[in-house]
Amino acid sequence: MAVVKAHMRVCDKTHIITATKRTDGDVEITIETDCPKVAAYGERIGCLSLTDIVDYQNSRINFNEIRGDISPTCISPTAVFNAAWLETGMISQSLAKKVKENSIEFM
Repeated sequence: MAVVKAHMRVCDKTHIITATKRTDGDVEITIETDCPKVAAYGERIGCLSLTDIVDYQNSRINFNEIRGDISPTCISPTAVFNAAWLETGMISQSLAKKVKENSIEFM
C-alpha cells in the first residue's frame, strides 16, 4: 500500500490518496479529502490498470467523466499517478522517503 498526501494550499484542501495493488495487478485507489469535488472524483476513479498508470494521455485518471468538475490546477490527479507509481515500484520507496515531497512554487 502506498499513501500520498496532496496539499492544495490555494483552496486550503488536503487529499490523502491510497493505492493498493491487487493480486490481478490492478491498483485500487481511495481518496480521503475535505473537498467534495475531489471526494466525488475518488468515488469515480476506482481501480486502475497498468495502462491507466503509464499512459497519461489515455488514462482513466484524466478522463473528463472521471475528473468531473475538479479544477485543471488541482493536484489530486497528479497525486493519484504518484501513489500508483509508488505502489507499483515505478517510483523508488527509498527515494520517495528521502525527498519527502514535490512542490509547485509561485514566483
